[in-house]
Amino acid sequence: MRFSVPSAAELLFGVPWAIWSLSVVSTVSSWIFDGFWDVLVVTLWVLSGLIILMPAAEDYVVKYLCRLRKPTLLEQQKLEVAWRAVCLRASVDPAHYKLWVEESDSVNGASIAGRSVAVTRWALNNLPPRQLQAVLAHELGHHRGGHPWATLLVFWYAQPARLLLSLIQSMMRLGSQITALGCLITAFVGLTIGGLLLHSLIWGDWGWSFYALLPFVVPIPLAWFSRRSELVADQVAADLGYARDTIAFFYDLQAQGEDVARRAAGWRGAVYATHPPLADRIRMLERYVQVTGS
Repeated sequence: MRFSVPSAAELLFGVPWAIWSLSVVSTVSSWIFDGFWDVLVVTLWVLSGLIILMPAAEDYVVKYLCRLRKPTLLEQQKLEVAWRAVCLRASVDPAHYKLWVEESDSVNGASIAGRSVAVTRWALNNLPPRQLQAVLAHELGHHRGGHPWATLLVFWYAQPARLLLSLIQSMMRLGSQITALGCLITAFVGLTIGGLLLHSLIWGDWGWSFYALLPFVVPIPLAWFSRRSELVADQVAADLGYARDTIAFFYDLQAQGEDVARRAAGWRGAVYATHPPLADRIRMLERYVQVTGS
């Protein structure tokens, strides 16, 4: 496995989320426990991120966190034929990875944790053999770049902070419906931000202000590097001989309106999207075909 730049960047930008989550966990733990038990809870939470990366825990992560299922006998046979063809081209051992199915009518694949690869039920049952191999080659590209385990680690350590942020967003939505509560929440947020800025201006210490704004800023570069990792995986699939098949697959997705939701979301859809526009991915692969002739 080669550790790609997008994967390293994702881990780097995940650090602020982890610090925020540590603050949330330690604060809540101190409210409930004292002394040894407080330290134990925080320590277990810190170690939990390493535990979910262990092969023994991967099946539980895939089943219960990602909600995937094991393929049926017929699905397993079809998946193994396509997967072995991809692994033969990549010179990797197909037995090193586990194959899963997502119960969905969408056209998608997924690479999870250390050695799990999944496709949707619809993709498995409806894609032509070469396009199914192209989807699997793309997911193998993610694994070769270390992206799945980096994403899982960042996701796991960000959960307490994301829950707190979701709570704040829910209160703000509720405040927009109840005038008095909305004024109270707005005043609290305004005073908090104003206090941090005033502290920074007086003491010249901008660390706390920067730290407080990080969870609102970090998702943007994280999304950008996630889009880059998709292009890297597309490149791997192309290098394995699936450039034309991937292009055909993307054109089918484009015809089905895959990018409609992104366009409807406007600038937010462009900034926070974790996948590049299909047109960009198609152009990149078409240039690859023109240069290599493959």
